[in-house]
Amino acid sequence: MKLRDVTRTSGMAIMHIWPPQLLVQIGPMTVPPGEGVLKSVKRFGNRLSLTVEHDGQKAWGGVDVQGDQRPSVDAVEKVLKASVGKPIKEIGDLDVA
Repeated sequence: MKLRDVTRTSGMAIMHIWPPQLLVQIGPMTVPPGEGVLKSVKRFGNRLSLTVEHDGQKAWGGVDVQGDQRPSVDAVEKVLKASVGKPIKEIGDLDVA
């Protein structure tokens, strides 16, 4: 399954986990979905915290993976950590088991 095809549920809604929604620390800059380069991945339980660079600015986002979900948070984390330095758009096309 491609990372961009992985979904999770939130109440009755089904949402894609990729590309991540990103927030910037300072200024009016917004990061369009799928833009930027992945700079780091940190895990907090079933949540993966991401740092992305876009136009020389850092932005932060996250990926939530449900505990009983397939692919597992371990599999998603492995793909993302191996993808540090790659464009967000490119990462969405990677296979995750």
